[in-house]
Amino acid sequence: MKAVDTVKVLVASVISVVVMVGIARFAYTPMIPEMVAALGLSKSVVGLLATVNYAGYLTGAVLITRISDLALKYRLYQLGLVVAVVSTALMGYTTNVWLWSLLRFISGLSTSAGMLLGAGLLMSWLIKHNQKSELGVFFSGIGLGIVLTAVVAELIKEPYAWDQQWVIYGLVALALLVPAWCWMPDYRTCALPRTGAAGSANERSRFIRLLQLAYFCAGVGYVVTATFLVAIAESMPRLEGQGWLVWLIAGVAATPACWLWDVFSRRWGQWLALYLAYALNSVSILMLLVNTSLASVMLSSVIYGASFIGIVSMMLAMVGRVFPENPSRPMSRLTFSYGIAQMLAPAVVGYLADVEGNYTSGLWLTLVVMALGVVVLHLARRAKDAQAALAV
Repeated sequence: MKAVDTVKVLVASVISVVVMVGIARFAYTPMIPEMVAALGLSKSVVGLLATVNYAGYLTGAVLITRISDLALKYRLYQLGLVVAVVSTALMGYTTNVWLWSLLRFISGLSTSAGMLLGAGLLMSWLIKHNQKSELGVFFSGIGLGIVLTAVVAELIKEPYAWDQQWVIYGLVALALLVPAWCWMPDYRTCALPRTGAAGSANERSRFIRLLQLAYFCAGVGYVVTATFLVAIAESMPRLEGQGWLVWLIAGVAATPACWLWDVFSRRWGQWLALYLAYALNSVSILMLLVNTSLASVMLSSVIYGASFIGIVSMMLAMVGRVFPENPSRPMSRLTFSYGIAQMLAPAVVGYLADVEGNYTSGLWLTLVVMALGVVVLHLARRAKDAQAALAV
């Protein structure tokens, strides 16, 4: 396997994440104020479109757990690329809320293909070709996608109307699809034999269940921070109207962090790296509680971007290595838990904010959940060690 071939495969994977996650999912965030200003959308409609996108993502995660045929995964992955482009561009050709909802649901499906099928297929390819089974480079596409959508939003918001902006996002996605498609390997040749991984079915099941719970806790930390980082920034006079900048900074921090977490994990171990990533994510939340100065919010954004993406990339890579014969399935199980957290946590924190008039209790609750996540993560480590001991 030539080095240039490996680079092409990795670049194609990263670009695919940018298209199916960065644009198909995150372009909606900077488009919200544009659509509200032009069309007078209510908060309920804005929330509905976000919710159906999550629903599409979770639906895709559930469906992927039921797919084991590698050829089908490959075709669905390719379909996800096309769907991401089409569903994004078509948002600019209607003002019907139900059609928007359908398009956002479909884009959520494409996002699950990009994240889960893409990660699983790449993991199989790396193992098949004796490469390091790490996904840091792959998940850097999430950070790049955040950066791309934030920058494009600033470039097109003045000269173009909201509907034209959606089409532009679709055209950007189409341009990126070309190298992603051309450099994509034939993943159908990467099937791996079932390994009969060590440990009883009960131990393996306990391990994955504990990881799901730990990942649920991480999902709470991710979504609450993502929501209220921007809200706090917008409430500050010096950052009013610059919430996109906070999100951009988080994306910039996330982009190289995946690779750095891989380096750290390789040197110090994946479990220590995960403990540290959970701790840093908690620190980013704590900073919003103790200090809301400009410098603190910006630093919190950097720590948040670097830590949440590390948790995602390392956790999914871990289960991919444990279940190499079908890595997409356990990845989907974890992602389903992460997605449930993203749907429940904002509602709980929002309710507490309505009752108390601030986000203090909600953020403290999030810190408690993250601390629980570290405890559960340690229990998962012990379950994994017990599984390994049975193989001796």
